[in-house]
Amino acid sequence: MVQLWERSRAAEVTLGLTGLIAFPVTALLLGWLYLSTHVTPGRIPFSGEFGILLVVGILLAECAGIWLLHEGVHALAMLAVGHKPRFHFETTPYPLLNLDRQEAPYGRGTFVLVELAPAVLLTAALIVGVAIGPGAGWLIVPAAFHVTACKMDIAYSLVVLRQPVGTLCRIAEDGLELTEPLDYEVP
Repeated sequence: MVQLWERSRAAEVTLGLTGLIAFPVTALLLGWLYLSTHVTPGRIPFSGEFGILLVVGILLAECAGIWLLHEGVHALAMLAVGHKPRFHFETTPYPLLNLDRQEAPYGRGTFVLVELAPAVLLTAALIVGVAIGPGAGWLIVPAAFHVTACKMDIAYSLVVLRQPVGTLCRIAEDGLELTEPLDYEVP
């Protein structure tokens, strides 16, 4: 049987609250990491109203770059498991760059690998960058943004891991399609 997991009202509220909490908590932890690993924190070379706008613009550009890197890591993970990435841009309900909606479904382990690859690899790289990298202070906001943006990848992975072994998974336009093992086995 093919099931469609859609975000319920409770899931929407949980994901929304997770996003509201994850960003500031992650930013605080990364700020603490930065201050504890850098004896003399860097100064912001911009001042005044224009400087504030410039800093906000730089941080927004970095967040957009992280978003593209995130999707790129998904694409590389797809290539690693033998799937062909296809990029698809949506604007509703929010801007979203999707990959591989028409490809054959993934097995549970493969799906989780592809979903969590950016969450693990890119987050680890950003944490190391905040701890020891040049210009590390500039990575705090994009890293917190990335951790917050990974919440759907983590949610989908948790749903998939609760399914029986052998379940095939695919992200559809309406939600997460889950095909139970009995549906594709020939009697």
